[in-house]
Amino acid sequence: MSQPQPDDVDLPDALAAYYAQRETARLDAVAELLARLTERERLLVREAAVMGWVQGMRHHDTEYPGDRQALITVVDACIAFSDLYPTITRYEPTDQES
Repeated sequence: MSQPQPDDVDLPDALAAYYAQRETARLDAVAELLARLTERERLLVREAAVMGWVQGMRHHDTEYPGDRQALITVVDACIAFSDLYPTITRYEPTDQES
């Protein structure tokens, strides 16, 4: 028996709305971060994101989602792990983390 796919699962309306709200919030955070960057920084991030995605997916069956989605996915990951990407996220450790 195969596992149900995301499109096969009926979610309660409240949960589906929550997921949509969180996705919108993540996209807004990505847009806000990109807006703070200089044009050169945006281009560097875009190129690195695209290159990283392509290299990471070389041996998978997944179709490349396009430059825009690759950029969104990589910047979202940088935000999620902001301490690992301080140049992009402007993360500064607290006194307790130092």
